[in-house]
Amino acid sequence: MDSNLLFYAFKKEWSPSDEAAVLKMDYYKRAELAQSINCEGLLVDLSLDQHPEVRKGVAANAATPLTTLKRLAEQDLCISVQEKAKETLDEQPLNS
Repeated sequence: MDSNLLFYAFKKEWSPSDEAAVLKMDYYKRAELAQSINCEGLLVDLSLDQHPEVRKGVAANAATPLTTLKRLAEQDLCISVQEKAKETLDEQPLNS
């Protein structure tokens, strides 16, 4: 992960310009960040990305809102995204 991605990967406070910068990145960078960021709004946006690799990154992230994980697990068109979301849901405490 390059220094620009590391900057966003460990970010705790997100501004609209930070979110916009991530959304403008190449899909492979968005996919990598989707696995580690904590910004719920951005994770929801990335869960609708056209690239399955990005959605799979969101599905693997425990910080993704439960409603988004459930949607990915039940409705995503890519089976690997569905499976990853189901795995992440199974790992949630008390499976809320």
